[in-house]
Amino acid sequence: MHRRSYLALLCASLLYSVPAAAAPYVGQPLDAVLRSLAAAGGFQLVYTTEQVPAGAMVQREPTAGAPLEVTAALLATLGLELRPIDGSTYAVVRRGVSHDSVAKADPPPEAARAVPLDEIVVTASRYSLASDAPEVHVFLTRGDVEALPRLAEDPLKAVHRLPGAASNGLQGLAQIRGGAPDETLILLDGLPLYQPFHLRLLQSPASVLDERIVGSLDVYAGGFTAEFGDRMSAIIDARTLRPEPDEYYELGVSLMHSNGLASRRFADGRGQWLASFRRSNLDEIADVLESDLGEPTYIDGFARVDYAWSPSTRGSLHTLLASSSAEVTNSAGTEESEASYSNTYLWATLEHEWSPEFTTRALLSFTDVGAERDATVDEPGQRLGRADDRRDYDVLGVKLDATHVAGRWMQRAGFEVRSMNAEYDYFGEVAFAPGYPFPGAESFRREISLEPSGEHYALYYTLRARLADELTAEFGLRWDEQTYGRRSDDQFAPRFNLAWRVDDRTRLRASWGRFQQSQGIEELPVEDGVDSFFPAQHADHAILGVERDVCGACVLRLEAYRKDYGRPNTRYENLYDPLSLAPELRWDRVAITPSSALAEGVEALFSVRGASRWNGWVSYAWSRVTDRVAGDDVRRSWDQTHTWNAGLGWTEAPWQATLVAQYHTGWPVTPIGLDAAGNVVVGERNADRYADYASVDARISREWALPRGTLTAHVELTNAFDRRNPCCTDLEYVIDADGQARLDQELRHWLPLVPSVGVLWKF
Repeated sequence: MHRRSYLALLCASLLYSVPAAAAPYVGQPLDAVLRSLAAAGGFQLVYTTEQVPAGAMVQREPTAGAPLEVTAALLATLGLELRPIDGSTYAVVRRGVSHDSVAKADPPPEAARAVPLDEIVVTASRYSLASDAPEVHVFLTRGDVEALPRLAEDPLKAVHRLPGAASNGLQGLAQIRGGAPDETLILLDGLPLYQPFHLRLLQSPASVLDERIVGSLDVYAGGFTAEFGDRMSAIIDARTLRPEPDEYYELGVSLMHSNGLASRRFADGRGQWLASFRRSNLDEIADVLESDLGEPTYIDGFARVDYAWSPSTRGSLHTLLASSSAEVTNSAGTEESEASYSNTYLWATLEHEWSPEFTTRALLSFTDVGAERDATVDEPGQRLGRADDRRDYDVLGVKLDATHVAGRWMQRAGFEVRSMNAEYDYFGEVAFAPGYPFPGAESFRREISLEPSGEHYALYYTLRARLADELTAEFGLRWDEQTYGRRSDDQFAPRFNLAWRVDDRTRLRASWGRFQQSQGIEELPVEDGVDSFFPAQHADHAILGVERDVCGACVLRLEAYRKDYGRPNTRYENLYDPLSLAPELRWDRVAITPSSALAEGVEALFSVRGASRWNGWVSYAWSRVTDRVAGDDVRRSWDQTHTWNAGLGWTEAPWQATLVAQYHTGWPVTPIGLDAAGNVVVGERNADRYADYASVDARISREWALPRGTLTAHVELTNAFDRRNPCCTDLEYVIDADGQARLDQELRHWLPLVPSVGVLWKF
């Protein structure tokens, strides 16, 4: 990308508040009041029933103030005080207890906890992000994720910090453990989200998930159980926020977008609704990013209604709507594209607990995703072309799940059917001038119209057994079938997971299984001339991991993995410009048809989390991913041998700061040059590498207590040192005046320094 100019940091402020009288707390259960204050103030409390007894009531009305101040006043009556653990999490401790004693206090032995069978983590490669559940697999809490610098304030950018993620800093979804982005399944409250990204023309920099609605984010980097299917590499399981207070509101504005959220309980607490809205400001600050981004814009909204008819029966209605558009011209003025995208998701769930041992859940859903793209290329004397692309697909789905727990055994089973329809209408053509960009480039023209339809069926069963107090195993089997291709295609996938608690501080996990992936009805690459669906591909995972509590606040996690791919689909890439606005109209577009593929690696993650003002993590990964093509092992275009990630967080109320850094080996590139006769010679694909990638990102925030709620302002820097990380190569074949040929090469780069500022009012 060519950087045209930077604008000065834009400052926004929100200082409107409505004075409100303090809630009448006297006579209410103290535990309920603390939870309500924590939700209203956006912080988390950690305490036990010994500190706050279940039957304790508020005896004296505290002085009105911000939620955190009221919380401190209530706890003071019991001789307790707050100690910060991380950016938004506080430990409740007795007065006089030192920070060191809190930080060094060992957690209770795992054997002493009555861990229900369904809560045991048996999957080897599970990371929990944006969650505050006190489980062994937690990597970052919700407060940590909110404090992370992340482009476009996208919650999925937190996934880029995992040890096995390959990232360029811009794209919405990282490649996880060597898998392509389309090998990752994204779920929201149990619903699969098809292409859930804004501005897909521009590397999908932002997802349709507003970070303010995300309450938890579990990432399975491999070895996931049989209830998850039809993807080979990873699962991102997002759950929406359920605020504790009867009423809760947010208003925010930043350089990236403006947003609002509202939630309220009704029917004596049996029901709750939540709604959010977000609109981008990118069209107004496009110059801050890059001149060739044009003026993109996006908008999305989410709504949910929960209701409990009884303690054993509850249901919910959800909707997620999103749209985005962009009119973009590249910096050279040779490519133009106008694109618009829309996503509509509607779903309902019904859960019933027939007995303490047996529960069922049903999910009914409708999805519609549309895309329109008009692209032109105009390089006088070199190439001329255009593409018109119209796509729309809808999915009607029903899913039923059941869980039965009896003593040391737990069984899960489920069935799913999805009725799918798609429409493709594509026209594309390009003509290359003789000798451009070098002799031998071929022109082409294609026109494809298709209306595939059919069903996707799935059935799974898992059996989890506590073989001993320290040993839990799970076996699963999954079957999938697709009928929208020229012929039906079905797959069986066995899976096995093992969790062994070696001692009170050490956990060992192992996973093995087959993971199938069909080509989705929305994934047909008609722009590359493909008019039929590929058969399902698969990957066999073998994972071994160990986790050790090396101190009260320190956790070391080691994992080794191997993924053997079978029948991988043909995919299409541009050798030198992944950021092209009309990638199929370039001369360097190639088809990659491997017979198999292999991804393998070793990962280490060390994290420190305690009651002190500091927390952080550092991770290292060695990895390799190759395709087997014509008998040779060829590196995938995102292969990165060495990857380092590190993060450091500091909290000193009301301030909070986070610094993160990422380094990885440069991504592969294909060598190109001229021979002695002046002919262009393209070398072996991905035989060379770009320079190594590195980025340091920072975020600092401050919170103010208002008469009603709190106001938080933040400043964020992506690529704070403005490092030039190469992404692409521009090539030009030139004949000099003396008749000598030369091939000019110019590097372009990923994101430069991108600043952002914003404010958020929670009340």
